[in-house]
Amino acid sequence: MSVRRTVTVSITPEQDALLRAFLASGRYRSISEVLRSALRLLERDEAAALAAIRIPAAQGEAHRG
Repeated sequence: MSVRRTVTVSITPEQDALLRAFLASGRYRSISEVLRSALRLLERDEAAALAAIRIPAAQGEAHRG
């Protein structure tokens, strides 16, 4: 099992309500699970955004070369 680190974050009342709704749904057992899932989605989205930037740049390089 990986080493875990505890962090403290500040959230808005709306974000708190969203976290509680996810917990109430039964899909997640803890706020930590919700946040880990959210971070995985953010990581995926960031990778896709970077790829979208790099692909046109690489295509531009190929046309110039």
